[in-house]
Amino acid sequence: AFDDVDGIIINESAPPPNVQGVAANVALLVGVTQRGPSELTEVGSIGEFHELFGKDSTRGVNKALKNKRFGRLKIARVVASDAALATKAFESSSTARITFSAKQGKGAYGNSITVTIAAGSSSGKKYTIKDTSVGAVLPDEVYDNVVISAITSETFANSKLITAVVNSTAAEPDNAAATALASGSDGTVGNTDYQTAIALAEVENSCNFIFLDEYNDTRNGYLETHAAATQDKMVIMAGAEGDSVSTAITDVADYRDTDGRIMYAYPWVQTNIDGVLVYQSPASWVASILSQTAPHIDPAFTKNTQFLGGITALKVALTRSNYINLKDAGIMAFEYDADVGFKIKSGIVTQIADSSKVTVLRRRMADFLTNSAAKFLKNYQNAVNSKQNRSLVKGAFMSFIDSLERDGILPKDSDVTSGLAKLVDTESLNTDSSIAAGFFKILWRQRNFSSMRYIVLQAEIGESVVVTES
Repeated sequence: AFDDVDGIIINESAPPPNVQGVAANVALLVGVTQRGPSELTEVGSIGEFHELFGKDSTRGVNKALKNKRFGRLKIARVVASDAALATKAFESSSTARITFSAKQGKGAYGNSITVTIAAGSSSGKKYTIKDTSVGAVLPDEVYDNVVISAITSETFANSKLITAVVNSTAAEPDNAAATALASGSDGTVGNTDYQTAIALAEVENSCNFIFLDEYNDTRNGYLETHAAATQDKMVIMAGAEGDSVSTAITDVADYRDTDGRIMYAYPWVQTNIDGVLVYQSPASWVASILSQTAPHIDPAFTKNTQFLGGITALKVALTRSNYINLKDAGIMAFEYDADVGFKIKSGIVTQIADSSKVTVLRRRMADFLTNSAAKFLKNYQNAVNSKQNRSLVKGAFMSFIDSLERDGILPKDSDVTSGLAKLVDTESLNTDSSIAAGFFKILWRQRNFSSMRYIVLQAEIGESVVVTES
């Protein structure tokens, strides 16, 4: 409508969108905590974790986090199906006036929350809520001059300890000394409770890899099924503490896939928890490395020893022959190198049939690149299928690849001795018929960096060696 009337017309337009790299380091820990929400929850610090999920170091998740760091971390709390929420109704004249419940979920932890009711400073009542659990980190909460008939959903909305339901506004509740909520129970956690928590990660972009606080064959099976069903993340498995090399090799044979999304860590490692040396699953240590490294970095890279400083010993002493057998079986084994410390020997997945899919970095890079591209392509969903738009897509892809090449994440054409390192073709797969049918096909061939898995120093040394120029 530029010519509707004489005047100045501003026709603003934004540049076409660019491909932005998606996160590739989001770890999801599924396990048992003292308390906390049941939905996927990202924690940005150990302090935030303690506020949300508790400081009880006997819980599986707390132990799995000990002595290690994470880049990005989400928690999926496992709650027993028979767990119960702690509650307490406060009365007057034998009638319930207000009921408080533990805000941070079902569990015995709620029984440590106390409520004190006194006369308000000027009206109504004064409610003091306190966390009396060992290692409590949440501060006391005081709500003064609360008139029961004026309580709304906003009155206790900021509480981190309780939720409140008004039962009757006919009278204020009686004053009460510190009274604990009751009937909270942890219940008995079963395998199906882990299955329920793992299923929370079925949403798109939930995480990049999943690990558990405690493992068994059934839970490993849940992870295998989840990886196959979602096709957007990796999973980390582990065996039992006392598994021998032969037992681990037999066990891992049950966890193969075609896409290389399964990692199997071995053996258990020793660390110090609250002054006591204990052995724990190696899966959490693998997750720590992956969450702090870029997708093109092999988890077995020597410099990753910086993330494993909390390990003090391995449960099983392994020989060179053991490592060969473990590698051939698709097991990511830990080793101790006297020169550098504890590290992963081979950064591999359980998939051993396809030689092009055996490394963790190959799977991580493939997910990073395709997920980044898929997110960008949403900008063109149902757009006009014109050559111009197809060219814009190709340009964005090439710009994305160029930026990754500059950052050393992808190889340049100069890194390849014959041919090119990449190809983005937005035309050859598209015919008049396929375009008419609504298809836009993109051919992307991309080389990624390999790691120096086998460094060979070929030396000829001796008194009779003579070097001549040829």
